[in-house]
Amino acid sequence: MSDHRRPILNALVLAAGNGKRLKTGAPKPLHRLLGVPLLARTLFTLERAGVTDAYIVLGYEAERIRSEIERIDRIGIRIHWLYNPEWRQPNGLSVLTAESVLREPFILTMADHLFDPAVVTTLLQRAHGLEGIDLAVDYDIDGVFDLDDATKVHVASERIVAIGKSLPRYQAIDTGVFLASPALFGAMREASAGGKASLSDGVQRLADAGLARVTDIGDLMWQDIDTPEAVAEAERVLLAGVRKSTDGPVARYLNRPVSAALSRQLVKTSITPNQISVATLVIGLLSAGLAATGGYLPFLFSGILFQFASILDGADGEVAKLTFRTSRRGEWIDTVCDQVSYVAFLVGLLVGVHHSALPAFYFRLGVLGLIAASLSMLNISMYLIRQRESGSALAVRYGFQRGTGPLSRILRVVQYFGKRDLMAFLVLLLAMAGQLPLALALFGVGGTFLLLPATTLVNLPSLRRSIGRPQLAPAAPVIQAQQDLA
Repeated sequence: MSDHRRPILNALVLAAGNGKRLKTGAPKPLHRLLGVPLLARTLFTLERAGVTDAYIVLGYEAERIRSEIERIDRIGIRIHWLYNPEWRQPNGLSVLTAESVLREPFILTMADHLFDPAVVTTLLQRAHGLEGIDLAVDYDIDGVFDLDDATKVHVASERIVAIGKSLPRYQAIDTGVFLASPALFGAMREASAGGKASLSDGVQRLADAGLARVTDIGDLMWQDIDTPEAVAEAERVLLAGVRKSTDGPVARYLNRPVSAALSRQLVKTSITPNQISVATLVIGLLSAGLAATGGYLPFLFSGILFQFASILDGADGEVAKLTFRTSRRGEWIDTVCDQVSYVAFLVGLLVGVHHSALPAFYFRLGVLGLIAASLSMLNISMYLIRQRESGSALAVRYGFQRGTGPLSRILRVVQYFGKRDLMAFLVLLLAMAGQLPLALALFGVGGTFLLLPATTLVNLPSLRRSIGRPQLAPAAPVIQAQQDLA
């Protein structure tokens, strides 16, 4: 039994087949799923799981695939190209092309399998003591798309008894992600010598020797991409995955469906998430300019644009996630654009109220809200700079999130009124009702008595650490904030 305590950093990716069932005319590894080639998706996923080197076995249109993948400069994983001249034969022969280069345990998967990076990390957590292979399986059989085409697994005591597409008895489904030891190569040679050269044949050999175990992926996402119907299902799953647990009701039922529909089209273009963030800022500035004009119609169109900016604000993050472009720099661009847009709207509305000769209390509360919002954004920025982990305001942590006292419970309810989606929607409703100046009162009261105190308190521990003063224990445990203060 091998110890295998060293990090497993290599992956073998099978990408030799032609994928005729997709009916696209292009090699299957290059089929674009929401703007990203399937093979590139696999590489990005492996990279996020900590894999550093990918050995890719090509066959059908090998040069075309290699050329197009190498043009994607965002791929950080090191690529080693292998070629299987017998790519028309069962896929086990593609596995054998890597026998001379992979001498340590490795991740094995296929270019046409979509999966969460956590599937790989879950396998790696069980790497100690691996003798043969460990297959990631899904026990939720009823939730598997196109079950008839899926590879079934008969399991007993976390060991594979039998594997194949037509098993009469099975408890789990093969996700197409393995943790494999070099013993797989020997099993594949034995299977191919006996006239059975599919990967499942090699796995069955190891299973017969008691060397094939399984790992349950729980509710982690995976999807086999073989048909146009599977592509449509994969798009649906990926788009559903862009939703955040922090979404408020307006974002969940109004903003997110619209932004996801926009993102579905944007990923097919060359538009980047950062460009979407800047576009959101431009729309916010237009909203501020209209608000500064004063009058019902300018206020109305200002409210409409402010709401649209709130919707579009979700698209940059969605596109970044769907196309593997998330970065701390992008988070900062999004945060700064949001902050500038927010302040500009308050300034514009202040000017508009002044031009409209409305009662002075609107203007005074608006000034108060502007000051509170500006100081709050400064607090958030200082916190994020000191943490150095994220550029997103969603990374700010607040003590009341897990507090057990009555005040914490009240604040958890009140926080929804500080979320951008709800605030933008309220602005739109007030504009439609001809009462947009009331937004200044809301911002003034909410910013002064809720936003500013919360962001000041959360920033104090970081400030104490930065100047070397002892940190006081927080009043309550903290978790990631569930409100977008940007």
